[in-house]
Amino acid sequence: MASPVYAFAVAAIWAVSPIYYRIFLAKFDFLSFNFLRTASASAVLAIPAIYYWSFAGLGYAVPSGVFTLALGDSLFLLSLREIGASVATPVAYTYVLMIQLVGSLFGQTVPYANFLAAVMVVGGVYILSKGGEEKPRPRGVGFAIAAGVLWTVGQELVQTSINAGGNFVVVTFASRAAAAVALGIVFALTRKERKWPSGLRPQDYAFMLMLIISDLALGSTLFVYSISIIGVALTVILTSLSPLLTQIFAKALGKESPSPKDFLGGALIVAALVLAVAF
Repeated sequence: MASPVYAFAVAAIWAVSPIYYRIFLAKFDFLSFNFLRTASASAVLAIPAIYYWSFAGLGYAVPSGVFTLALGDSLFLLSLREIGASVATPVAYTYVLMIQLVGSLFGQTVPYANFLAAVMVVGGVYILSKGGEEKPRPRGVGFAIAAGVLWTVGQELVQTSINAGGNFVVVTFASRAAAAVALGIVFALTRKERKWPSGLRPQDYAFMLMLIISDLALGSTLFVYSISIIGVALTVILTSLSPLLTQIFAKALGKESPSPKDFLGGALIVAALVLAVAF
């Protein structure tokens, strides 16, 4: 049996990065920060991608980057800024159930467990949207759900790219590069409104780049590699633990204070995602 360790590693990486992204977004405009993320990841992946270069699957990898990273991640960053990682992450991860339901449009049989999972997800999102001791969060939750929809489209394209013979390193690079180009064009056209923040120290940039590379280069490459060896279903099940880990890490690191309601909503969504993919 192929090892699931790669998917577990991805879950841990993706659990930590949103917590610190919210801190960076206090200084950066969300589109500027997303451009920095995708451009940095593309630069790191360029040399390995050249080594493994293949045109197979590129026709799907490029649009996957636009949907998942340029559009989806931009909305996710907006959600992080609005409601924090411990709430935005569980809501955005409803894309895992969306992937299962989208499959029914292409003739796949939808298990009855998915209908129960859908009810659980709705309940979890409702709990998170009401807020703990803070004000209600419909705007931030809306951004997270929209991000999940775009991630659903993007992940389907990644799977199609791999099925078409795409190399996992090249697919990861191509998607990041496509997103960087799209975001770079937007940044160039609106640069007067999107000023680069001042006052950041070299060590701030070093820490930021370490997280970005871990997230979009290492984590994303491992995610695509995991799909290639154990399939999208099991990979998604294991990485679905990430939202719950985000809440735990955010609390443990003292970066956020999710309420008992937030933990309940997050746990309900994670349980629903595992149910949807496992049965």
